[in-house]
Amino acid sequence: MRLDVGDESDDAMPLGPDEHPSPVSSGTFGEWAARIGTPAALPNIYLPSVERLSYPDGDEMFAGPALDEHARRYLMAATDARALRVRARVLQWIAQRSAIDVAGTLRWASLSCGPAYPVVAAIAAASEAGARVSATLVDTCTDALDASRRVALAHGVDPADHLFISVEDTPVSPAAVVEPGSQHLVEALALLSSVDDDEAPAALAEAFALVRPGGTLVFSVMLDDRPPCAGCAAIGWPTGPTFDLAGVAELLAAAGIPVADALALVPQDGVYAVVEVERL
Repeated sequence: MRLDVGDESDDAMPLGPDEHPSPVSSGTFGEWAARIGTPAALPNIYLPSVERLSYPDGDEMFAGPALDEHARRYLMAATDARALRVRARVLQWIAQRSAIDVAGTLRWASLSCGPAYPVVAAIAAASEAGARVSATLVDTCTDALDASRRVALAHGVDPADHLFISVEDTPVSPAAVVEPGSQHLVEALALLSSVDDDEAPAALAEAFALVRPGGTLVFSVMLDDRPPCAGCAAIGWPTGPTFDLAGVAELLAAAGIPVADALALVPQDGVYAVVEVERL
């Protein structure tokens, strides 16, 4: 299904050829670019209008150096930055839709969550709509979980109401920390980028095993026919793994997940497909 998803950059002009900075750029852009491929790059991508660089410690998320106008424009208009924000909005839409008419506490899990802007924003929206969410956020990086707690506070979400679990030292199956068949929603947007290609079917199968009947698994893939990203390779943007939709179907089949129960949602930018699979 093709989607038209709004973003902060909709009113901004696309970046020109001379607006793609060098990876050795000086100043705050260079400091941010050095974080690409790590969770530390994400806060300024998800909130591109913020005037300061995110800072890894303390209560205030954006307490780093001031971003110059060039860096802020890049974070707003760069194709892959926009695609990550749009991917997050699709997840939030799915999560809010899944909360409709569900009695009792909603149980959500976030796997390989990074600074969990997508799922925390969904929790905040669900709470505003009167739903109660109990989330388990699992990551291999304790720094990312610390950032997720700060993101939760910034959204008015009490971290004490949710579980933050690190598997940094002893990576384990999700079933070791989340009860199988217990979750209304399992968010795994970044899961496939955190495992080797030959591990992907098993990783998806383990994530789907957490979903209760009527619940949903949400993951994403970068599309192999995505628009080109000028300057991405030089700066260090992630470039894969990539799939076409037939490859996604093959991956689901290899994971033992019914392909007929999956729906691929492709925003208009064509960078990612967000795949939702309902357990019937």
